[in-house]
Amino acid sequence: MKKDVMLNILLISLITLSLFLTFIIWTMPSQFNEETNTSQGTTSSVSIERKLLQVFGPVQIALHRNEEISVFTQTDVVESITKEMTNWEVDSVEEPIELTNEEYQETLSQINAIEMVFAENISFGIFSDSFNDLAGEYQDRTINRIYISQDDVSQIYFYNTHSKLFYSESIKGIDQEILNEVLNADNAKSYSATVALEEGKQIYTSIEEIDLPYLSYLVERQTNQLFIERLFDDTSEVRENSDNSENIVSYNDYVSELQINENTDILTYYRNRSAENKLSITDTLKSSYNQLIQYENWASTVHYFDFNDSSKEVTYRRYIEGFPVFSESSEYGTTKITVVEDGLSRLQIPLVIAQTPISDVEEQKTLQSGSSILDSLAQIGYSSAEIDDMKIGYSWTNSTESNRVINLEPNWYVNIDGTWEIAQSLLLNEEGGQ
Repeated sequence: MKKDVMLNILLISLITLSLFLTFIIWTMPSQFNEETNTSQGTTSSVSIERKLLQVFGPVQIALHRNEEISVFTQTDVVESITKEMTNWEVDSVEEPIELTNEEYQETLSQINAIEMVFAENISFGIFSDSFNDLAGEYQDRTINRIYISQDDVSQIYFYNTHSKLFYSESIKGIDQEILNEVLNADNAKSYSATVALEEGKQIYTSIEEIDLPYLSYLVERQTNQLFIERLFDDTSEVRENSDNSENIVSYNDYVSELQINENTDILTYYRNRSAENKLSITDTLKSSYNQLIQYENWASTVHYFDFNDSSKEVTYRRYIEGFPVFSESSEYGTTKITVVEDGLSRLQIPLVIAQTPISDVEEQKTLQSGSSILDSLAQIGYSSAEIDDMKIGYSWTNSTESNRVINLEPNWYVNIDGTWEIAQSLLLNEEGGQ
């Protein structure tokens, strides 16, 4: 009896302590905007180690088995498969054949296969270390799908859903036992999927509801000084100007300018550089990666996400729990980099980074199936031909109770005319307008 009383007292004490600490986090004076000197906040100067293949690797793993598709986005699964890819040794790349998206899917439906899905076209040159003999003419050819058959691990297949070029090559080093262990692990999460086909697009979307947690994080803001010291060759030449009307502080020397929007904490850097020779896509991606690892301090995964062929701007997106981060109010989820032959020409990066998860109890949100979302969008006039892509992402919002906290909510996103929109918002706007 006495023991039970002591346990009850201890339990009450722990609950009281937990509530007190939560109260302190949410109500203590914010250090987020505390200035150490002009326009600076608290900082994290630690650079995150990112390997090339992690950044440019797949964002989804699709398991094709018995004519069914299971999609894995979980970070541990994707990273384990990506790590295994470093051990693969491809013989060479030879002339491809043409396959329509339908023919490609028909091929997959007839075998048991592990497919790696990329967010954007990747050049063979990014994987040059994995090839015994990669001819120069193939360095800049691109693919966005790779798969291997579980019945024959001596071959690997590459495909581009846009160009419809399909490559079949011999390979060594695939450890099928490890791959099976990763995909069949008790904690490996996946959802049943179907493919929504349009020529040039190929979207895997769920055929059932998906439960995902809401997330909350404590954040840090990196200092202005950290970027001034890294982006300017001679800081003694840097001049500071402030625009109080728009709350923008700028720093410039004779050749470059750095602007920081103190309302959104988005940094934009420009530098005039000569660009007599255009970089190849492989050189562009590798050069932009070298810039990314210097400036992006997001603690979780960052993936190559988009490439603008006309401006040569490379977009990298932050990921959390295996899903991309989007933001309605500002571009907190993306880092955009433009490089030319002489170096960095433009950089846009958010200064705010998520540091510590603070969700004690996981509150779940149930998302409709992707198939039903597409059906609902079609009913209000968005045909599948208009939707360029579709994926689950986390929506970033700043907490109204503390500027040291951000909230992340899972949602279905669709890409229409190059813009990512919350699918449910499009549906609600249509209903509200009727």
